[in-house]
Amino acid sequence: MEFSPPVYRIRSKAYNSRRNFGPEVGRKRGESNFLRAFERAYFTQVGGGIAANEFAQPQLGVADLVWIAWNHQHGDEEFTALSIEKILQRRTLIAFEAKLKNWQQALQQAYRYRYFSDKAIVLMPHENANSAISNLAIFEEHRVGLWSFEKSTQRIRKYYTPTRVKALSPAARQKAIAQISAQVDLSKLGK
Repeated sequence: MEFSPPVYRIRSKAYNSRRNFGPEVGRKRGESNFLRAFERAYFTQVGGGIAANEFAQPQLGVADLVWIAWNHQHGDEEFTALSIEKILQRRTLIAFEAKLKNWQQALQQAYRYRYFSDKAIVLMPHENANSAISNLAIFEEHRVGLWSFEKSTQRIRKYYTPTRVKALSPAARQKAIAQISAQVDLSKLGK
């Protein structure tokens, strides 16, 4: 039996923006269902980590998903809030913006996430990604990744993933890491 490292979910205090558009739009779950299916496939591929949905950063937006890979190798290691924050500082923080169709809006939002995240990635359903793919140079220019996901096959296609990038604002990244580390349940990490 293969060991799969756990995914630790932290709560985000972001306001559910779907409520802004009334009860009809508020009930639609297409984007959310798409993102959850992607998460299951992605987490299976990358192993354990820390995830936060609807991760809000003032003036920088609300990322649909923030991910920090976690490869805990020593089960007997003792964790403290300070050690968790130091460990997370060394990890890559990835922010995802999922959109079913509007790649231009997704790109704008994901670019703002570059201020607090090391990598920002736009995620679209494979069947709706052709227009974005044909504009890949714009993603590369802004150093925002473009991936697609096909729910039926669980296939993730990575058209562009920025490399050798860091958050545009070290202070904003530090705040994001502090927010994440403050919500990590230390008792679960030691297991």
